[in-house]
Amino acid sequence: MRKLFLGVFLGILFQSNVFAQDSPFLRVETKRNILTQKVEVFEGSKPLRKQDVMLLLSEDPEALALYGKSLRRQKINVALSVLNVGLFAGSTFLVISPQSQSSTFSNLFWPITLGTLGVGIVSGILSGDVRNLTREAVDLYNFGNQNGPPVYFQENRIDQQIFSFKIPISGKPSLF
Repeated sequence: MRKLFLGVFLGILFQSNVFAQDSPFLRVETKRNILTQKVEVFEGSKPLRKQDVMLLLSEDPEALALYGKSLRRQKINVALSVLNVGLFAGSTFLVISPQSQSSTFSNLFWPITLGTLGVGIVSGILSGDVRNLTREAVDLYNFGNQNGPPVYFQENRIDQQIFSFKIPISGKPSLF
């Protein structure tokens, strides 16, 4: 009896492991880069190239569209990051360079400094958007398009009766 139970248990375990390999889950990791961030998609422990991710996501057109949008915004973010580094270097050069009169700043200092600040803020917003769009595309691929809000703990819904008796709301206390 024990051998039969062990055989059935191992068979179920092996079968569930085989079925689990049919549709592997993707995950997203974000790493800081020199200029911006690098959003990587992994299949298990194996990092995937962008072409591989697009091939996998081609099964779900909505997930593929989100991932494409993420890639376009990532290109814009890299360009803005390069521009931000250039503006920062320019403003640093203006501060360090010798001036004709020591009491006056160059006419370019404040526009370059404010441009650096603005480009940095937009780049930060885009980097968060890239990360979120990639995660949303991968989650859509992993879990499918589930219409409606997710339901956790359906057995403990609010509309179910918790107590088997009602508490009176009148001013007088009563036992029954």
